[in-house]
Amino acid sequence: MPLLNVVFMGTPNIASVSLQCILELRESSVLNLKSVYTKPPVWNNKKKELVMSSVNRLALKHDIDVRTPATFKKNADETAFLKSLDIDLIIVVAFGHILPVDILNIPRYGALNLHPALLPDLRGPSPIHHAILKRLRFSGVSIMALDAGVDTGPIIAQQKVDIGKDEYCESLYERLSITGSVLLSEVIKTIFKIKVNMSESGFVQSDADNDALTATKLIGLDERMVDFLKDEPLEIYAKIRAFAEFGGAYFIFRNKIVKLIEAKLLINGKEYERSVSGDEDGLFYNYNDYVDSLSSGENNNDIVPKDVESLPGTIIMANRLSLIVATTKKGAYIKLLRLKPEGRKDISYIDFINGYRIKPGDICR
Repeated sequence: MPLLNVVFMGTPNIASVSLQCILELRESSVLNLKSVYTKPPVWNNKKKELVMSSVNRLALKHDIDVRTPATFKKNADETAFLKSLDIDLIIVVAFGHILPVDILNIPRYGALNLHPALLPDLRGPSPIHHAILKRLRFSGVSIMALDAGVDTGPIIAQQKVDIGKDEYCESLYERLSITGSVLLSEVIKTIFKIKVNMSESGFVQSDADNDALTATKLIGLDERMVDFLKDEPLEIYAKIRAFAEFGGAYFIFRNKIVKLIEAKLLINGKEYERSVSGDEDGLFYNYNDYVDSLSSGENNNDIVPKDVESLPGTIIMANRLSLIVATTKKGAYIKLLRLKPEGRKDISYIDFINGYRIKPGDICR
């Protein structure tokens, strides 16, 4: 059986994990990898150099032709090049460019896209962050056939992935990358065996208006801000985990930005176990999922004095054992573990306490 002629398009780490599986399929005589597309190198101010994407580095390591067009829109040269390759399939994983219809029409079996969410929910550019921000109990990956819309084409395959209640975005990103690459590999092998036309397979997403579907957006500075005086403690904890490795959630302390790298949500079970009920379908994490975080166990460093009642944002403990901030809900606290003050590297809570002479009663805005 003739091998599949494939072009791969992707940029960040999640794409390089999938590219590694593509390379393994090449070694197994499933496909010919004709070319790799990725975004152009970007200037890194700290390193004072142009930095290639992880996909670019992996492709060059295996002596694969790499192309980095700034855009495909009205790009006759790239259109002609792709047509010259006689390709069966384009595979897209977090590429960063929208492919116009004239490009999508080139491969015999269309274009496959790996999306790190269970479509049709969480379409758009930041599904992993929003899965944590929405406090979902599970996410997943979808393999879909690309069409002219944004994450609206027919779904070919999906795989569900549980989200830990204390999981950070980096960990979820890595697990979805691996799960997605394995699922993508299985779909490609299926195409190799039965040579289906992607436009006639799979099942179509919801017929609802696309605007009504849960869409994500690029994360801005305002979305990453933590306001201890207003934000719900679950919202604060979700922001910290969602953005720790991607810009960082932050709060204002003494008129300076302090990024939150690592923290823990502490809940007094007696305050919530009877007053807060879980969602009926079990899709979202709630306060009762954290009631055991604050216990009276021996040598537990998360103990908060029972007689402490402070305004939201007030530091109620600042010692070698804990740095704890009160929230908008009585019995719910944020324990800060690692922080990154403005203009400095990330530091432990102990170094933050000592360096800034933090004491109980100080306010985090």
